[in-house]
Amino acid sequence: MLLSDVFVLLILCLLAWLWWLDRGFKQAAYKKCKQYCEQTNVTLLDDNIYIKKIGLRKNTNGQWKLYRCFRFEFTSTYEQRYQGTMETLGHNVINIKLDPHRI
Repeated sequence: MLLSDVFVLLILCLLAWLWWLDRGFKQAAYKKCKQYCEQTNVTLLDDNIYIKKIGLRKNTNGQWKLYRCFRFEFTSTYEQRYQGTMETLGHNVINIKLDPHRI
């Protein structure tokens, strides 16, 4: 096995590990989003959230953390779909917004 083969294998393993970590974080974010929807008496539609933005931002302590903005759809009356966003910084949810909707 050549050194270049080992290097390519190492890069592939690193990418697989990063993908695995990201999936775990997305599942945790989904659970938090679903809990928030239940607390506000709305229904998360399609049982899905997706990443709208990703980047680096500083937290209140001045440390760089991974920023993610998730998008999701919800309903309150089962007649109309509304949009919502959830922002995370590191492993912490910093903001969840729901579009104006009927109660």
